[in-house]
Amino acid sequence: MLCFICRLFLTDTDRHLVDKALAAMSTLSASEHDRLLSLFGTFSMFTNPNQGNIRQLVLTIARQHLIDLPAPFIAEMQLGLPGAYVDVFWAQLTLPSIEHLFAQQLPTPARVSHVITAYEENLRQDELNVVYYVQQFVAGLDPEELGAFLHFVTGSSVMPESLYITFNSLSGELRRPIAHTCSSTLELSCTYGSVQELKREFLAILRDPVCFQMNMV
Repeated sequence: MLCFICRLFLTDTDRHLVDKALAAMSTLSASEHDRLLSLFGTFSMFTNPNQGNIRQLVLTIARQHLIDLPAPFIAEMQLGLPGAYVDVFWAQLTLPSIEHLFAQQLPTPARVSHVITAYEENLRQDELNVVYYVQQFVAGLDPEELGAFLHFVTGSSVMPESLYITFNSLSGELRRPIAHTCSSTLELSCTYGSVQELKREFLAILRDPVCFQMNMV
């Protein structure tokens, strides 16, 4: 069972490779064997796999990463629960419940758009317009674009608690979105005249890998 659960945390490509190795190590090509070694290395497992030990190696990885590593965090969670409720809490924490908790933390265009707000109060109308444009822009992103947007602004693809907008007056070729990932703040020009204008420039940024190189400017 633990071996099966471990597979669920792998990508489709890695899962196929591990399944093939579990079924018959001898069927792996040289490149597949190297990929398997690299995969195991990411889990700090450096024992050379063979038909006799492959299943035990996968079980060891699963136990380390699904049981041993989370154990201290589970212990900390228990400290926040009165003793009388511990059994009830863990009895109700079923796999569907865990999946629901994870689903609630996943970013969606609507959720991310909802947490976008201006850093300052008492904005001018042109600044209010830009906040609205950003909210509308984010609400229309597809999953891949949304991930790129979050990566650009926050340095991560997880759902942020808040995302702030500040303003500058850059125009012309100098105008561009500026991300401050440490504070999840997006600095934008207040000269945008429409959501289409902002969308056109922002998508060009998100599709350019160079724009994801961090600097101190």
